[in-house]
Amino acid sequence: MLLLRPRVLTRVDWGLLLVFVLMFIDLRLIAGLDAVRGAMGRLDLAEPRQLYAVGIAASQLVSNGPATIALAEYSRDWRVMAYAVNVCGFGFAVGSLANLIALRMAPDARAWLSFHLYAVPCLLVATAVGCALLFVLRLAGP
Repeated sequence: MLLLRPRVLTRVDWGLLLVFVLMFIDLRLIAGLDAVRGAMGRLDLAEPRQLYAVGIAASQLVSNGPATIALAEYSRDWRVMAYAVNVCGFGFAVGSLANLIALRMAPDARAWLSFHLYAVPCLLVATAVGCALLFVLRLAGP
């Protein structure tokens, strides 16, 4: 590409690409640290509601994909993790890398404020609905 289409390379959002790569690599390494393992062990991630809450919180800090990778080290309850990290497309922009990509492409800097005015309340509603669904599904069986 460098030789044939160098202009294409100048249009790549290298900063976002670097963030994406580092999030996945660093989170896997961080999840393996003894201190992190100890802290995660104290969170009782075998309990579905706890895993759901931790999944949502982690996704709001490091995005939903890397949060799933980190949580997969401590739980195999894929249904609860899926609910938790999918709720996180709402909330703060970092909750999903798709949000970051779309907001970086927005020509108006006020899009960030507008996004959060809608997304944070949606996160609260989606969290409650997801929790209710998990409770109903847990009563119905595995």
